[in-house]
Order: sequence, then C-alpha cells, then structure tokens
Amino acid sequence: MSKENATEIIGLLQPKLSGESTVCKIVHKVCSAICELKKDFIKFPNAAEQATYKVDFYEYGNFPGVIGCIDGCHIPIKCPSTADAEEFRNRKNWFSINVQGVCTPTMQFSNIVARWKGSTHDSRIFHNSSLYGQFETRQHSGILLGDSGYAQTNFLFTPYLHPVRPEQQRYNQAHMLTRGLIERMFGVWKNRFQCLRNTLRFEPRRCCIVIIATAVLHNFLKQCGCPHPDIEDDDDQHVPITELANDRNGLAYRDAFALQHFS
Repeated sequence: MSKENATEIIGLLQPKLSGESTVCKIVHKVCSAICELKKDFIKFPNAAEQATYKVDFYEYGNFPGVIGCIDGCHIPIKCPSTADAEEFRNRKNWFSINVQGVCTPTMQFSNIVARWKGSTHDSRIFHNSSLYGQFETRQHSGILLGDSGYAQTNFLFTPYLHPVRPEQQRYNQAHMLTRGLIERMFGVWKNRFQCLRNTLRFEPRRCCIVIIATAVLHNFLKQCGCPHPDIEDDDDQHVPITELANDRNGLAYRDAFALQHFS
C-alpha cells in the first residue's frame, strides 16, 4: 500500500454516505480488504519491543513499566433498525460503537477491539478481550495505564481518585501525563478520518469494519511519516464516573507501586 493509495482510500471514507448505495458497497469492499492487513499493521509489542516501549513511555511521562495506555472511544452510528437498538445508546444518550484502543508511545494502535455496543462499559470490553487473558496469564512483561473506569489489577494501573500522600499525588501526575497519549491518538485518528466524528450510516457490523480499517490506515500513515492533522478538541469527552470497586489486592498493588517508584 502506497501513500497515494492511502490518500485515495481516505477520500472514499469521508463523503456523506446516506443514500449512496453504490458508494457504500465500494467503501465496504475497500474497508474489508484493508481489515485483512490488520495483523500486519496493528500488533501488540513483543518482548524486545516492550523493553523499548517502557523506556519511551518513561521518557515521556515518568511512569515506569508501561507498555501501553488503554481507553474506550465512542464512534457515533445511526440508530440500528434491530430489536437490540437501545443497547447501542451510550451513557451520553446517542448511538455508538464503544471501541477499545491501546496505544504505543508513538500514538499508534497496538490493539483495537471494535464490536461492542455503546452501552457496554469499558471494563467489560477489556475483561472479555484476548488481551486481558494474555496479561492474566503473564504473557506480557509490563503494565497498562487506564482511567478509573477500569479495575485496578497487578497489570492495569488506574489513578487515585483522592490522592492523599505525596507519592500518590506524584503517581497521579505521571499517570495523567502518560495516559494522555491515548487521548491524543484518538484525536489524531478521528481528525484524520472525519467519518469517525460524523455519524456512520451503515448497519453496526459494517461500522465496525470501517472503524478497524481506519485504525489500520492510521498506523500505516504514521509509519510512513505522514504529518498529523490539526488536533481539535475531542467531542467524546469522558463523563465523570465513579471508580470501579477494586479488591484489596488490586489496591495493594497500586499502593506498593506508588510507594516504590514515587516516594
């Protein structure tokens, strides 16, 4: 795939698609073909790459051991004409696909899951993902950073909602700075592909195919050195949520980690 091909594909993905059945069919075929390249362009880091990611993330935000930042991102879709339509309505009262993304230090996707309805909580998506199973069985040497919508574990670290001790405050500062990379990545991705900011007017399964295809193209363009589009304010700002109930082990991991690295 060349830069010229990518530019043509981007043009196909951005027009208004309502009522243009021929264009819809073409976009679907093109996106399906691009999705077949997912394994070549969206890869979770191997052991050697994880060591490099830890250095890069630490140099960026002073948070040790990080190999990825995780978050959910809602992509708007039209109201599905199916019995389960209301399950696509998210907490902000519009219809969406809730996309799980994990980013690299260079703001590329290292993991993406795009198949869950808008009402699905981020933590449920992660808990049911193959990536969760890989971390749980210790296939990766490093940690993920996520917001308070995720459960604190020994491999996914969340911020303190009410930091009291100095090391907890320093932990939160480094956590916020480092995890900001995935919010910036989502912003670049959606500005590059404006169809992700507007309402996708396919049925949900096809919307998921478009979403994956744009993520593949995002990584491809990053690897080609294409400049970022201007980043606008994200229209998918998080609604404040309460911290998930964490078990004592998870909280103990975080306390010990903060004490060890941020004292």
